[in-house]
Amino acid sequence: MATIDDLKTRLLARFRAVPGVTDEDVATWVIESMIYHGYSDTSDVPEIDTAKILLYAQGDGCFQIAAQVGHYFQYTDGEEAVNKSMISDNYRKLARELRIEHRRKIAEDRARFSTFKAPRRQDR
Repeated sequence: MATIDDLKTRLLARFRAVPGVTDEDVATWVIESMIYHGYSDTSDVPEIDTAKILLYAQGDGCFQIAAQVGHYFQYTDGEEAVNKSMISDNYRKLARELRIEHRRKIAEDRARFSTFKAPRRQDR
């Protein structure tokens, strides 16, 4: 079982090199992900759902960062050129990939725990 503090620590480790990401940001992303997956913010999360919660929170974080850095710029000064306009697009692409991975993980878990069995046909 993972506590909310465990999840925040693990998610913060994934965003440690991203400037401007605070403990409060990470806590918000984890809590929203837990609520999305049917847990309260005081619940312990079983290991089977930990990866899904972290993937969703990480994707949410990337979308939030993309929105915050959308105002970045591009300029040229003589021989020096600076282009930071693609940062937001890169975070959006990463967020999309994380959402795809999240959906794949959910489908994988559903397939593993499916109890549906087709009965044999009586005429065969």
